[in-house]
Amino acid sequence: MATRTWQGGTGVWDLAANWSPATVPVATDDVYIVSGSVDITGLDQSSITLNSLTVGTQYSGTIGSSGTKLQINATNFVFSGTGATNYIEGQFTTVTVQNTSTNTAALNLSGSSDTITTLRILGGRGGVNIASSCNLVTTIEQIGAEGVTTTIADGTTIGGSCELRIDSGRMELNQAIPTITVFGGELEAGLDSGTVTTLDIYGGRVRWNPSAACVITTLNLYNGLFDSRDSLAPIFTVTNTTVHEGGIIDERSGLENALWQNALNLEGGEVRYDSGRQVTIT
Repeated sequence: MATRTWQGGTGVWDLAANWSPATVPVATDDVYIVSGSVDITGLDQSSITLNSLTVGTQYSGTIGSSGTKLQINATNFVFSGTGATNYIEGQFTTVTVQNTSTNTAALNLSGSSDTITTLRILGGRGGVNIASSCNLVTTIEQIGAEGVTTTIADGTTIGGSCELRIDSGRMELNQAIPTITVFGGELEAGLDSGTVTTLDIYGGRVRWNPSAACVITTLNLYNGLFDSRDSLAPIFTVTNTTVHEGGIIDERSGLENALWQNALNLEGGEVRYDSGRQVTIT
């Protein structure tokens, strides 16, 4: 294990002169890209698993491109770079995003074998995009990231016990996640299938906008808004629902395409639905 720091006279990753000490990173190294503005050209380094890869806030260049990504693996990947766009493939135990540029494609994670066990988005100002080829295993967090829009693509592989927690910013979710907890921010769920086993809302807004049939097994609304007015799905099903003081369900879509399978348990809050519709409340 050794420490390698990017010097970046040119954008070539596998040129020893671009590193200090002057050796191209190998497996188990700790790699730091923490200064400079030289763009790093994409390259296939997928045979290498670093101990850590850190991209610091003082690095303002870009890494890879949409056509040629940097392919590399690391146990820990910390990203704070401010370059306009970055395209990285790899397998990571933990990805932590602390800062980004304002670009909608600020950080793009993709690849045929991408596996991210824990994804933590703690800051940034632009877009974090998770491609459909990725595998998100256990934890997704967007905490204190007011300026970020995260997009999880349709077709992304989601672990059977995966949990999502969000308290800020915006997340566009196009693949069902078993357990979702919303403390704030905006979560837009544009699912085309799948089941969310538990959706707990303590604040913020959930825009439930599926394009095809999907299921919420248990919806607990403590505060905030569950908004399905934009839904175009033929039908979506909510099996068990409890609304507490401060919570609002608004599904005045005019389509009446929500099936509330059991009586809504109303312990406070509001339920807004289309005029003339019959809804059972306990």
